[in-house]
Amino acid sequence: MNVVVIGSGPAGLSAAYFAALAGCRVTVLEQLSAPGMKLLASGGGKCNVSNTLQIEEFARKFGKQWRFLLPSLQKFHGQTLLDFFALHQVELIADDGFHYFPRSGKSRDVLNVFLHELPRCGGKILCGKQVVEIRVRSGMVADVKCSDGSTYPADRVIIACGGKSYPALGGTENGYILAEKLGHQISSLYPAMCGIHVAEKWVHECAGISLADCQVRIDLPKWRKLPQRGELLFTHHGFSAFAVLDIAETVARLKKEMPQIPLRINFTPDTGHEEWAARFALWRKTQGTKKVQTLLAGYLPRKVAAYLLNDPDVIVAHWQGRDREILLEKLLNCPFSAIGTDSWERAMVTAGGVSLKDIEPDSMASRLVKGIYFAGEVLDVTGPCGGYNITWALASGRCAGEAASQA
Repeated sequence: MNVVVIGSGPAGLSAAYFAALAGCRVTVLEQLSAPGMKLLASGGGKCNVSNTLQIEEFARKFGKQWRFLLPSLQKFHGQTLLDFFALHQVELIADDGFHYFPRSGKSRDVLNVFLHELPRCGGKILCGKQVVEIRVRSGMVADVKCSDGSTYPADRVIIACGGKSYPALGGTENGYILAEKLGHQISSLYPAMCGIHVAEKWVHECAGISLADCQVRIDLPKWRKLPQRGELLFTHHGFSAFAVLDIAETVARLKKEMPQIPLRINFTPDTGHEEWAARFALWRKTQGTKKVQTLLAGYLPRKVAAYLLNDPDVIVAHWQGRDREILLEKLLNCPFSAIGTDSWERAMVTAGGVSLKDIEPDSMASRLVKGIYFAGEVLDVTGPCGGYNITWALASGRCAGEAASQA
C-alpha cells in the first residue's frame, strides 16, 4: 500500500513512521529543503514534548472539543510516549515536575528518532516538494501532484502540513487549500502563542525588560476567571512571554468584534494589597526623604516603576494617599488595551483550521473522501503552551498512520 504524507513536522513524521512500521510504502513530501524545521525551533530549540497531566485533564486544556482528542491520546500519551522515546535512546525528563524535555535539552534528538527510524522501516522523505493537488478517482485517492510536476501514487494520503504560523519554518495555508478542494470546511484562522500589542505608548520604552512572574487576564466577563501567569516580556509593541502567549488567540478572535480588548496585569501576584499597604506605611515612617521610585525599584525594574507612578520624582514625605491608592491599583490590577497580536511571522501556532465535524476521531480519516487522513496543527485543534501541541501532533499522527495502514 502506498501512503503519502504531506509535511515533515511531528505529526507527519509520526504518521509516516507508524504507517511504515506496519509495512506500508511511505513517502513524506516536504516543501522546505530540510525536514522538521519547526520542530527543531520548538521550545527555544529544547522541544517541550509533553507534560505530566493525565489524559482527560490534558485533553480538556484544548477546550470544548476535547473529547475528539481522546482516541489519539490513548495511543500515544503519558508513559506510552515516554517509553517510545526511551526505546530509541531519548530520555524525556520533567525537571520542574511538569514539562517533559529531552534530557539533552536538544530538539534535534527528538527529530532524529524519526529521521533514523523511518528509513529503517522502508519510508523516505523527499524535500523541496510542494503538493498542489490530491487527485481523486471514483471517490478514492489516486495520486499526489507537486508544483514541480512530479506525481506520486497514493492509496492513502495523510495531510499533516501544519498551519499558517511561522512561514520561515514552513508555515503555509497549503493544507487548508488541499482540504478545501476535497470538500472540507476550514474554520477561521488566527495567530496563537504570540505577543500581544497594546495601545499604551509607554510600554515600548521598556522593551526588553522581563518580569519573572506576572498575572494577565482579559477584563471581560467570560475571561476574568481565566488569568495567565508566568514571565512577562515588554516588547516594542506590547507584551510577550508565557504570561500572554495563551491569551493571544483570544485577543485575535476578539479583535474582529472590538477595536480594543481590556487587559489587567498584576505585576506582583505573590504580594497582595495588605502587604503593599504595610510596606508603604513603613516607608513613610523610615524613608521619608527618599524618592518613591527608588524604593519601588527594589521590587520592579526602575523604568517600569517610573511609569507606574503619577510623579516619578515625588519623595515619600510628600506622597499623597490618593497617589498611593493609584499605585496599588497599578501594581495589582494595571489596565491596558490590547489592539492586536504579532503577525503570522511570529506566531508559534495557528488557531482554527480543518473542521473536525468531517473527521473520524478514532482514525483521523476524512468522512468525505476515502483514503484521506489528517493529523496535527492543520486541524482546528489548539492547545496552550506546555507540550500540548507537540503531543497532539505526535498522537494524531500515530493514529492516522496506523489507521491508514489498516484500512
